[in-house]
Amino acid sequence: MKTLPIILLLFCTLSTFAQDRIIKKNSDVIECKVTEMASAEVKYFYPDNPKLIFGIDNALVERIEFGTGEVVQVGRNTFDNPEYYAEQSKNALKINFLSPLFGTTELVYERNIKPGQSWETALGIVGLGNDVQDINPGGIYGKFAYKFLRNPDFYMNRMHYSHLLKGAYIAPEIALRYMSYDSNTWDYYYDSNGNFNDTYSESRESQLTLAIMLKFGKQWVFDDAFLVDVYCGVGYGIGADDYDGLPYGFIVAPDDFPIALTSGIRIGWVFGK
Repeated sequence: MKTLPIILLLFCTLSTFAQDRIIKKNSDVIECKVTEMASAEVKYFYPDNPKLIFGIDNALVERIEFGTGEVVQVGRNTFDNPEYYAEQSKNALKINFLSPLFGTTELVYERNIKPGQSWETALGIVGLGNDVQDINPGGIYGKFAYKFLRNPDFYMNRMHYSHLLKGAYIAPEIALRYMSYDSNTWDYYYDSNGNFNDTYSESRESQLTLAIMLKFGKQWVFDDAFLVDVYCGVGYGIGADDYDGLPYGFIVAPDDFPIALTSGIRIGWVFGK
């Protein structure tokens, strides 16, 4: 009967002196006893000198393996901690505010994937708006972009995004457009008698255009309900055969200088936790 208390006492003694292990990001291991896990650093001491307390920055620590068997992961910064954004909406439905002035109507859906990253897709109807060039345009275009929010140049204690969808960003984007439009052609020539002549013809042209762009922008979110997104982008495009640069969703120059441009102001509504 006396052996049971002795075994329990021995177990408690071993547990007390069991060392913890701090695993650093560079794979170095510190055998010690952890005394405190603060928001900025981990404090510990060596069993042979318990009066001398050391500290190590949380940014240098991968995880802590306690002598009890418990393992605690230590985050690099609070930007990536989803608990800070648990009450924030992760979806947005937007419209391109000025696109009807240029002959299109554009709807956009954005979905946050994780802190700092979102994807968005846009669908535009060509011809549902002002006919700026008087060419009776009609068609459709689509866009897909993956957004990366800008991080600060340095981190401070407990910093995080004020909103999952808010901030300056960079976004690779691919855009595809198919449309038709009226084409008016004038031909000028001299006949066999040296007289100057001209002919006028009308036709219906179609165009399939592809663009790959890098977009820069900034998005503001107000009261987790309303947002404003301002952006511009530049890249490469193919499929343009005119020199007017059809401004429907995006612009692509002819193939001899295949630059693609995009810009806009979007407004929208935020929803969905």
